[in-house]
Amino acid sequence: MEHRDRASGWKHAKLSGHKNEELLKNFLDEDKKYRKEFLKRINCKDKKVKNITIGGLHETDVENIIPGARKTKSKTDMKIFYDDNTQTNISIKKSLSGQVYFVSAEIFIECFEKHFDKQIPEDVKRAIKLFWASADDALDIIEKYKQYDNEKNYKLQVKHKSLNANILKVYDKNLYEALLKWFIENAYEVAFLSFASGAAKNADEWSDYIWYKNLIGENKIDDVFDIRKLCKKCSKVASETTMYGSSNGGTTIQLPFGFVQWHQKKLQFHHDYSKISDLMG
Repeated sequence: MEHRDRASGWKHAKLSGHKNEELLKNFLDEDKKYRKEFLKRINCKDKKVKNITIGGLHETDVENIIPGARKTKSKTDMKIFYDDNTQTNISIKKSLSGQVYFVSAEIFIECFEKHFDKQIPEDVKRAIKLFWASADDALDIIEKYKQYDNEKNYKLQVKHKSLNANILKVYDKNLYEALLKWFIENAYEVAFLSFASGAAKNADEWSDYIWYKNLIGENKIDDVFDIRKLCKKCSKVASETTMYGSSNGGTTIQLPFGFVQWHQKKLQFHHDYSKISDLMG
């Protein structure tokens, strides 16, 4: 197997993802029988397709919901336009797991509040910033409580400037509990941000369905999931499936659809096909 470092790995994933999008568009354009079945799966069996577009290598950025912020990437990889002037937006996943949403703590907080018109409590904001490298005093806290963690975990926290779950709990148990409770109570919104909207302002850029299909030979999965139904399912099971991870003192939060972890001082949300498939039955 060819070895790739992280940078070349991301580049390969991006290029192969765009190649997969192109193959899927051509597949839907050319295979009328499959397209008919696919339209049934996205509840559009009586619609007539006018055009199918993909973002591809030359995708354009879209308007950000945060006022004054630079444009953002759409969560939509494919748009199916119909002759009645409606459309269906598809988020394509060629891999069974991987990054689905990547955002700094400050942008995550502002984006959440703008999208859903609700305030994140101040204690939860504080916990988010401590857990994801946005608190000015994080290193001081890590140093003060380092005796409660091992050397490896201590060094990892210093490197990331982020508290792990163990140290967050020792520092302030209320913050530790508030953060987890917030992810449980807002499971629908977190899933919606991750799969449907991201920071995109306009609803015509939000994805309606996730399509797990790979035409470049990496797996043989072909499943379609309604994102809003997925969000509802996440909300129903959140209290049983949302928890701090155990490795490295707790650097992840397990979610109904995957997990969120530290990465480059940001929140990196991951999707997990097996979790989603089980959830959607």
